[in-house]
Amino acid sequence: MSARPEVATAAADPAATWRGSPTFRWAVVAVACVFGPYVVGGLRTEQLALYGSAAVAVVLLRRHLGALRPGWPVLAAWAVYAGTAAVAAFVVDSELGWGTGSLVAGLDNAFLPLATMTAVALWGSALPREALLRAVCWVVVVGMSVNAALALLTSYVGFDGVPLLPRFWAAGGSGTTVAELAAGSGRYSGLFNQPAEAGVAYSLAVFCLVFLVRTGTRAPRWSWLVAWALLILGGLLTLSKIFIVVGVLLTAWLVLTGRAHRVVLTVTAIGTVLASGVLGVAGWLGSWGASVQLQWYVDSVRYGDSLSYTLSAGRFGTAGDGHPPAPPPEPKATEGGEGVPEEFQVPGGLVEVAREVVQHHPWFGVGARGLPVSYDSTWLEAVIVAGVVGVLCLLAVHVLLLVRWIRLRHTLPREEWRLAGAVVLLALGASLGMPALTGNRESSLMWVLLSLLVVFRVVGERGRERDQEPPWR
Repeated sequence: MSARPEVATAAADPAATWRGSPTFRWAVVAVACVFGPYVVGGLRTEQLALYGSAAVAVVLLRRHLGALRPGWPVLAAWAVYAGTAAVAAFVVDSELGWGTGSLVAGLDNAFLPLATMTAVALWGSALPREALLRAVCWVVVVGMSVNAALALLTSYVGFDGVPLLPRFWAAGGSGTTVAELAAGSGRYSGLFNQPAEAGVAYSLAVFCLVFLVRTGTRAPRWSWLVAWALLILGGLLTLSKIFIVVGVLLTAWLVLTGRAHRVVLTVTAIGTVLASGVLGVAGWLGSWGASVQLQWYVDSVRYGDSLSYTLSAGRFGTAGDGHPPAPPPEPKATEGGEGVPEEFQVPGGLVEVAREVVQHHPWFGVGARGLPVSYDSTWLEAVIVAGVVGVLCLLAVHVLLLVRWIRLRHTLPREEWRLAGAVVLLALGASLGMPALTGNRESSLMWVLLSLLVVFRVVGERGRERDQEPPWR
């Protein structure tokens, strides 16, 4: 009996003949560095690996620079956004009187996606995309599975029991971190400093695992089922609305609309959620704060808050007349930095901040320095750092990604196209709750996958394995 079409690729591992290639190893190690710690000052291994990879790739793979051409619309839109934020930081004199954030962090937020896209495009030109994509998916799955195990351990033993974790959250001496504040309300994000960032990364990981098991994997079934359960548990431990609402819905779409392993994936997922709920209610899941968070949402609905108010935990929308309790504690990070600097408070919240920026600096915002306020959405960040120009650029990026994904339907293999759709839709959905395209760590993983799946793919060009030997072999 022949194998199912959905798992036909299991017969041959597309990465097998390329693992000895220096380019292949370089790409895998660089992506794995996203999960690394701070090394010198405010530098993470993620930044060193991706900026360095972009520079080295341009030099060593310069004969492949034509690989950037298919992605020029996205590259150009993001370059205008980054350039606007960078220039405005030096020429705009803020009239808001609230001070500014970190210029270095703001510039990193703006330019790291460009470096990531460049590196991935050149890797993809020198290696088979299928082999590179599968390798990246495995890195994301393994990295986030380990992260989930660390988060679970932390919920039982606290930070003192895992003394190295603070090196992954912030540069030494940065003071109290967002991860520590989040743990105070029972939210655990492992290596990630913010639960929302971890929620995006867990969502990407479950998408990648569905793709891997649907297209064939030599790993024993028990191993990827353990990873599947860990990823779901890790996402729940963050209590991230991005994971629980957007990530879960997109994962359900991926699982339920395909046939291979649909039953075992569904049963394991439901079982993990139910077991987590029971253990949490019984107080046997460490100090997980699900019950506190859930009670606020129940009260919010009972008091008649608007749907947007409830789903955004009080960020948007209007509160009901019943005067519900304050929203659940939400740890904040400002201007992309890793500490928790003193934030200003504005009556009216985020909407009022945006209104003030548009009133005083409508076209270019205040520049990459930003403001000492948490960026609770991609669009708020764009308004602050690049004004109307920045919002238009990011709108163009999202539209380009969505349109290109739709047009690639008859070009990409079915499961690859579905993975691409999940990542694109996650980027769009998560943008309403955090700066998903510039957040630490998670945005690098997202841009790596977007670059491989959408940005640099040519509509009508079928994927194919290369016949030549790997470069530098």
